[in-house]
Amino acid sequence: MLEKDILIINQKSNISIATLWAKKDFIFNLLHEEIKKMVNIIGTLYTINGIKYLIQTLGENPQIDKIILYGPDLTQSGQALIDIFNNKDEKTLKIYNVNLDYNEIKEILDTTNVIDMRKDFWNKNISKLEEVIQNNYKPENIFRRKINIEIKEDVKRDYGYIIPLPPAFIYEESLFNAWVKILTEIKMFGILKGSEYNEKQLERLNIIVSLGLYGRRYELEKEFDEFIKLEEFEKHLNGYFIDKKPEGVDYTYGERFLNYNNLNQLQYMINKLSKNPETRRAIMITWNPNVDIYSNDPPCVISIEGIIQGKYLNLTEYIRSNDMFRGWPLNMYALIRIGEYIVNEINKRTNKGYELGIVTTISASAHVYEHDFPYMERVLEKYGYRIKSFVPDPKGNFIIYNEDNKTFVEHRSYDNTILDFKFGSENTNEIYDKLRGLPFFTLYDHSIYVGREIYKAGEFRRFGKKYIQDQV
Repeated sequence: MLEKDILIINQKSNISIATLWAKKDFIFNLLHEEIKKMVNIIGTLYTINGIKYLIQTLGENPQIDKIILYGPDLTQSGQALIDIFNNKDEKTLKIYNVNLDYNEIKEILDTTNVIDMRKDFWNKNISKLEEVIQNNYKPENIFRRKINIEIKEDVKRDYGYIIPLPPAFIYEESLFNAWVKILTEIKMFGILKGSEYNEKQLERLNIIVSLGLYGRRYELEKEFDEFIKLEEFEKHLNGYFIDKKPEGVDYTYGERFLNYNNLNQLQYMINKLSKNPETRRAIMITWNPNVDIYSNDPPCVISIEGIIQGKYLNLTEYIRSNDMFRGWPLNMYALIRIGEYIVNEINKRTNKGYELGIVTTISASAHVYEHDFPYMERVLEKYGYRIKSFVPDPKGNFIIYNEDNKTFVEHRSYDNTILDFKFGSENTNEIYDKLRGLPFFTLYDHSIYVGREIYKAGEFRRFGKKYIQDQV
């Protein structure tokens, strides 16, 4: 079960505080001593998934009828909590994938109120928080019966590969299809192990994902909305462009990228690439050893590097730890939009007409947490067929034909203007040997397709039939 990040102070109190992304100890220590004694429980609420554990805690503590939200709502877990306790219906639970029995928790929803003080946190209005605590403090009242809530995730028990594997590479044009392929890879070859959050994870090492944009404007696929609300993508992106972090939070990406020791690294990248498109030094980092080695919540995204080739800007992002179900889609979407921003800024200064080419994430620990296993299964059950979607190979195309009693194989550039390989033989095994080991294939299915067509061409030639590539 997920370890709860809570501090218990006065179990006779009816007041609880959810600090969202702020450290609970930081907020608690801002309170005067007499106010601290009026709080029953204070704890973080980093993600929407934590809501069911919060409700479980309320079930164990029937004397709590107030939840005060005071902290930065960086992942909209606070808004989800407000919606759930305001609407008090089964529909809202399903919208936020809070997998609890509505009839079992209805009494908790009906007898508990959420007090929204998120704006007061940003205004550093700790005195207002203390006032609200005092005005709502009603010790030793019991508002409902004690309810023991068992959190079940309906987890399959046959997950887990046996040895760590070399890196996995996924190339796509669709962010959603890439996500489906990632989840397929992790389900099949991830290793089941524990985590520092006292929850099991399915972990695949070093998943490399590249999206080929080549100047194409990416539009976020609406299919995501069934599992990750579309507005979360934009809210996550906006955080990259805010150069200040709230007090009590270890980091935000915006603060690290835009104000790292008073350096705006994003502007540095733009300036560097504008002045020298050949540079390999246009990089921005988040990791600060003086801070992060002591942190319980250090940055996951470590660096973003930009390299120009021809008319294309290409971005590579290294991520030390990546929740591939809920985090990776947001990270990749933000990387795309940051790339578009950099390209536009470079073009304003240089009039070069650059476009965004390849965006790549390298996830050292690519994992899915146990609580998301059922949702991963839902994605793959409904959209698993997307792993078979056709993706043009940017390395180029093969042309296969029969001529002079031989089967010929040509490899041409993606636009068919350059012939970089040609070989013909009466023996298909000789063709296979010639191709073996050559790095012509970006995708597995492309190599399978070429092997199938070479075999067909050889068989048609052997039986004196006319072969036309791709003909059924």
